Amino acid sequence: MSGLLTKNPCVDICDFDKKKICKACGRTKAEEKGWKKLSPQEKHAVWLRILETHAKPDSKKGRKLIARHEHAKARAKPLPDGEAA
Repeated sequence: MSGLLTKNPCVDICDFDKKKICKACGRTKAEEKGWKKLSPQEKHAVWLRILETHAKPDSKKGRKLIARHEHAKARAKPLPDGEAA
């Protein structure tokens, strides 16, 4: 990966489970509400986590998240000097 994924991963299907995690994008309610306040590194870490847990090509929500990820990669912010993603 060439940069930090900072684009919002929301796929406009907000549906939270009992653990307060969105079934579509995999963010917690706190991450969803505070997304704008997260640092680029924090946003990138959320992306990495949700890609592992929610980006499944065998579901409609997973395919939407994968498409959102492709869009986020295209808009990825450059890494600060000396950092690796």
